[in-house]
Parts: sequence; C-alpha cells; structure tokens
Amino acid sequence: MSWTFILYTFFIRAFMFGVRSQIVSLDYIPEILPYEASGRVTSSTIVLGQPLCYFNTLTQLKCSQSTCQVWAAIASGPGVNNFDIDKLEPVQIVSASPYPMAFSSQTNRMYFVTKLGRPKDFPCGQLPGIKYFRVGAAGNCTSTNCNGVLPPDSTVRVKYILIDPVSRGVVSESKWSYPISLTSMKSWSSIDEFIGKRSGGMVVITVISSCLLAVLLLLLGAVLLLDCLGSFRRGHDITT
Repeated sequence: MSWTFILYTFFIRAFMFGVRSQIVSLDYIPEILPYEASGRVTSSTIVLGQPLCYFNTLTQLKCSQSTCQVWAAIASGPGVNNFDIDKLEPVQIVSASPYPMAFSSQTNRMYFVTKLGRPKDFPCGQLPGIKYFRVGAAGNCTSTNCNGVLPPDSTVRVKYILIDPVSRGVVSESKWSYPISLTSMKSWSSIDEFIGKRSGGMVVITVISSCLLAVLLLLLGAVLLLDCLGSFRRGHDITT
C-alpha cells in the first residue's frame, strides 16, 4: 500500500468527519399523526406530525430562523443509507435524487426530499387545530422536489432536515422515523362477500334495510290494491 493512498484516505476521512461534525443531530423522531383519523396511512400517502419546535432553538448555524429551510427526506429500503451517504458528499442534497426517478428502480437512490417551509413556520408551544404533513399530497407530480405519491406496497422512513439555502447542504436533522408500511390495495374480485365474514354492524344494517324494503313493498301493494278496488266499484255506477 503506497503512502499516497494512505494520505488520500486520511484526507477523505478528515473531510467526512468535518462535514459530519457540522450537522447538528436532534433526538426528535417523526411519527404518524397521533389522532385516530382515517387516511393516516394509505397505499400511497402517510400523515405525519409537523416538525414543531424541531429547529427553533438552534444557534450558531450558517443560516438563521428566517432563512434556513425545513425539508423532509423520504426513503425506502436502501434509500436510508444512500441519503446518509449523500448528505456528507460535496453535492447539493436537494438535487441528488430527483423525485420522478427516485423509486423507478432499485439501482436509483430510493429517496427524495421535499420542502416544507422555514423554522418560524413551525413554532414551539400549543397551536390551535391539528398540525400535520401529508407525504404524497402532490399526487403524481414530476418536478425534482415535489411531494409525490409513494411506491405502492412499500415501507418508508422519514426524517426532517434543515438545509442552508446558500450551500444547499444539511446543517441539522432529526432521527429517521420507524419503518412505516403502506396499506396494500386489494382487487374487488378478491373480496369475500359471504355474510358470515361480515361484521356484526354490517349484518344489523343489512337486516334493517331488508325489513324496511319489505314494509315499503307491502305498503305499495296495499295502495295499489285499494286503488284497484276503488276503480272496480266506480265502474258499476251507470248514469242514465
């Protein structure tokens, strides 16, 4: 092994350590919205709590609370490691893995980043209403950093990051979320319609609806019968 290679390796590791030391790691972990609301996890989207107060108390950063940018990194499979590697490289993380191609094949980076706002948009303290961030809200979009839908039947992880708008590099980040598995879509032909597989509430609703329909049919038959009898009696009235 030559001294040139050893020195090269030393300088590379020193550079990587210097970059890593500039990224402030936070103990926050993004989580699914803690409210029992429908649609928190679908086949292509997930709903997370906003990064409230994540980056508001940081000091000595290259950017301020009004200039720093809050982004979200969404990764699937090897995308977690790919992002952690790319954030240390001298590249602009916002364009390292564009959304339209991020998940097109396993040979791509398998992650993308999308912008949320600035730290001042996510203040500390209790705020009225439910504050959430829906990953995939932009649908089938095509721009580099759009908030597009997630790959179906995939498992993803998310972290919030703070980016310096000048260098386009990561200056702070949360931890990765726990793996989140999207719901699987089922074909209509695979649904078992046997009544024994239905819930108790569905059975009750079905029985009540059937009884109401039967009552309506009986009332309709009675009205028709009375109308026919009336017509028959009126038919024997002869005026001379």
